Parts: sequence; structure tokens; C-alpha cells
Amino acid sequence: MSLYAATHAENANAAPPSGCATISATSEETTAKGLIYHDLAVSSPNGVTSLHVKKLVFSGLAPNADATQDLAQAASLLLVSAMTGQHNAACTQWLKAQGQLVVTGLQSGKAYDLTWNNATVVHGSAHVSVTTAHYQMQGSSTAQTSAATLNMSGLTFQNVANQQLLPSNARAAFSLPTTELPALMSAIGGQSEAAPAVHATISNFEASEGHARLQGHGQATLTGNVAATSASGHLEITNLEELIEKARAAHQMKLAAGLVLGRLVSHHSGEQNTWDTTWEGGVLTVNGFPLPIK
Repeated sequence: MSLYAATHAENANAAPPSGCATISATSEETTAKGLIYHDLAVSSPNGVTSLHVKKLVFSGLAPNADATQDLAQAASLLLVSAMTGQHNAACTQWLKAQGQLVVTGLQSGKAYDLTWNNATVVHGSAHVSVTTAHYQMQGSSTAQTSAATLNMSGLTFQNVANQQLLPSNARAAFSLPTTELPALMSAIGGQSEAAPAVHATISNFEASEGHARLQGHGQATLTGNVAATSASGHLEITNLEELIEKARAAHQMKLAAGLVLGRLVSHHSGEQNTWDTTWEGGVLTVNGFPLPIK
């Protein structure tokens, strides 16, 4: 092992900085399935944002037991950051170090598998609960690219805007250059604006609530700077009318009007409304119609 690699591994092999998050569990065990945490808790320094997981099962390559614990904790920190949109610069370097460990494993063909059971995210008065969240990342399918899936089932919301329209189940399958993973991790949980661009290909995205279902695929260049972020893709909604009626029933008239406008510029086939979209420079183009977003 080179001096750089040894030093990097040593830096990665540490609990997150106190200014990043507090992470604890009532118990942990190592089994044939991997590392299991019971009653895992992640809390921001100010206590405003937190995650509680009844049971977390993690399996994947790590150089030692401490590194395995760190990767499981980093993944849980990223889960709460992704669901709340909260970034903390104190997490940046630690997450980059964890990301580099993951890259090493992926490039050797290993895979990572995490299951969070009965998880609750709290941000202020808002609560989001999920019965099961399952994340898998496969070893590099080529020398440069890794594929991943994220499945979330049993989603419920409390004190969240437009919660009546949010999905109860969601799934995403995507791929990205393996070496860009540390930048993505630091962008999600750390100093997002300092992160370089990450190029993701979404092969499939699905979200459903009742009889309404959203599906899509596309590509995105993700950065911490919204103005420098771009994306293009194809979206389909089945039973859009159900979403419009739910928005009206919740007295969300602006949202209902927006959905009606979206329906007007959509292509219609049976119960499906479809859109080809691009996002660049703060302008959303839907089926050829530019819609500046401010």
C-alpha cells in the first residue's frame, strides 16, 4: 500500500467530526449477512434534523471492522441529507474519504447492499417515515461505471408541503462514473457548492401514490450550483387526473393549476401524459415550450 493510500485509509477510518453529526446505536452485531445496527440514530449538531432507524443491515467490502461501521454511518447520513436537502460543510472531507473507500471496493468488482427498516426522518416539525429503504450498488460494470438502485416503500409524511400528492413508493435505477462517487457524496451531505460536476444516467425512475404513477428516464449533470446543473429526460404520468383532484381537495390551487398547465403541453396516449424535458440555465423546456423558473 502506498503512503498516500495508507494515510487516506487512516483518515477515512474515523467517526464523523462532531460538527458534522452525532451517530449512535443501542447495539450492533456482525453476522453472515454483514453489519447490523439496532436503533441507529443520526442527529445534526443543532438537533433540528435527525434520523432514527429500527434496524440497518449493511454488507460490502471494507478493509476492517471500523471502516465497515464508518461506511454504514456515512450511508445513513447521506440518506437523511438527501431526504431533507440539508448540507453541512463539516461533513465534506469525511464523506469524501468514505467515498474513496467505496470506489476502491467497486473498482475491484465488489458490491454494497444496505437496508434501512422502519426509518423516520425529522426536520423541524416535518416527519417522513419509510417502512423499507433498500440501496444496492454494483461493482464497476466497466472500468469506469457503476450501477445502483434505490427502492423505498411505505413512505408517509407529516407536516410536509403537498404531502397528499407525494408517493408512497419510489424506485430509481441509475449509473455514474465510479470515480465521481466521492464528489456526489460530499455534495449530498457536505459542502455541495464546492463539488465538481457528477454525471448520472437514470435508466428508470418510478413513483406511485394510489392509482397515479410517475415514470421516467434521462441524464443529469449534478453540481452544488443550481445554475450549473442540467438535465434532460422523458416523463410519463398515469392517471394525472387523480393528482389534479387530490391537489384541489387539499386546496392547493396553484399546484392544481400547474398540473393542468402541464397537462395542456403534454402528449396524451390512453391514461398516460408524457413530456420530453430539458433543464439548463434556469429554464425548463417541456415538449418544446420554454418555462423560465425563478
